[in-house]
Amino acid sequence: MKKQLVIVDDHELVAKGVSKFFDNHEQFEVGSIINDPKEALQKLPILKPEIVLMDLDMPGMSGLELISRLKKEMPETSFVILSMHLDKNTVSKALEIGASGYVSKNSKEGEFVVCVETVAKGQNYFSQEALTALSQTSNNLSKTSFSKIASLTPREIEVLKLVADGLSNKEIGEELHIAVRTVETHRKTIMEKLEVNKVAGLVRIAVQEGLV
Repeated sequence: MKKQLVIVDDHELVAKGVSKFFDNHEQFEVGSIINDPKEALQKLPILKPEIVLMDLDMPGMSGLELISRLKKEMPETSFVILSMHLDKNTVSKALEIGASGYVSKNSKEGEFVVCVETVAKGQNYFSQEALTALSQTSNNLSKTSFSKIASLTPREIEVLKLVADGLSNKEIGEELHIAVRTVETHRKTIMEKLEVNKVAGLVRIAVQEGLV
């Protein structure tokens, strides 16, 4: 059975265009297109798709607000943002609320598909434009930030890179040939050293430091 995708976008032509990218895909199919965010808030918890492709600019409720609210009800569903907004604040907020992917609406068909395939594997996919937006302040990092990165061991930096790539603790353990418990210990130590308490903070620092 193919994995279900739902597209939430108030521009019906755009939504149908994105839908066509998956017409003949072996793994995925678009089960529904929803043009109204309030309707999406009601229907998505019932549909429970594996992945939701979400526009940001919609009347009545932004895509960021919608994702933030749905994440509480649908923790197993992954959300991919499709947007023309590629500024640091918007991309950072997307990370903070738990979006798994972020691509520009100007992206080619191939990138849309690669993004969904990557997210379906449990990893994050942020387009190069989105990563560039996140790193906009990298040249203005304080000496304190640099000293925090310098405090990480080579193994902790390896773990940080893989966390930023969206790998789970189990996947990181397999990649580095270490126990899951060891990965958890590394993550806790990294968060303490970098003074962050969310994965979004780790990803932001990794991007700023050029680790991804």
